Amino acid sequence: MTGIFNGDTRVGLNLRSQWYTNHLARYRTGSLHADTKIYPKHMRGFWSLGAIFNYDQAGDSRLGLVHFGGSGAYTYPLSRTHFISAGLMLGLAQRRFKTDDLVWDSQWNGDVVDPSLPSGEAFENLARSYVDFSGGVNYQWQKSYRKKLNLGIGAAHLNRPNQSFNAGTTNYPLDMRLAYHALAEWPLLSQLDILAHVLYQTQGPYKELVYGGYGKLFFNQKRGKEFALLLGLSVRHKDAVIPKVAAEWSMWYAGLSYDVNISDFQRATGKLGGPEFALIYRIVHVRPIRDFKTCPIY
Repeated sequence: MTGIFNGDTRVGLNLRSQWYTNHLARYRTGSLHADTKIYPKHMRGFWSLGAIFNYDQAGDSRLGLVHFGGSGAYTYPLSRTHFISAGLMLGLAQRRFKTDDLVWDSQWNGDVVDPSLPSGEAFENLARSYVDFSGGVNYQWQKSYRKKLNLGIGAAHLNRPNQSFNAGTTNYPLDMRLAYHALAEWPLLSQLDILAHVLYQTQGPYKELVYGGYGKLFFNQKRGKEFALLLGLSVRHKDAVIPKVAAEWSMWYAGLSYDVNISDFQRATGKLGGPEFALIYRIVHVRPIRDFKTCPIY
């Protein structure tokens, strides 16, 4: 999906706090991303380059992940309304944890936990770095900027990097993650669109299904002064319902969603999942007529 947006350059930020009421399971996630298009002469399609920085931290061990990835994609127009894209990402990642706030069975003195007692634990490493490869393909049908459909599949951790903290020959490969997605937008009225999405992911024995829909109400559709509000609901199958509200104003997009836990885990969370905030800004260049080349992707 690198470069699949209306404009030339895009930058964005995502912030998330999950299960923040449960200190054993809560985690915080942050993501910064940017991508831009390159229009080579004498070619029908266009190239896109992107970069993303992800940070994640969880639990009393502060188990964290720092990931930086660079992506590249090529989009080829099959016709005026049909497009196919393929992309690759090369990432560098590091997982680390801390033992300062951890306690162990050996520190139980019979009455209370005594942190001054030896833990009996010896760790070879508190950090592990690895290289990570990902790739994907996407098909887009687009009649206009309000009539479009995306279908795609992405594969992360193609090289199944070793994420073990132990040195030597210990190997704990990171399972490949497959993600299948569908995104659609369709106008119902002159000022109202319906958006729908489905995401299905598998990684080893784990599976996740998220689906939902939104209404998008336009208050202004003048070029450069567009303003619309989005309101909808998603469901993470058998786990949570996720209400969402967002606003689009000219080149800005801001959205806020919140997980409401409905699975048995709500006993620990009190149904409080977590908020997520997204902010995106797009840049559209105005070119001289002699150099202008219409971008088909809205």
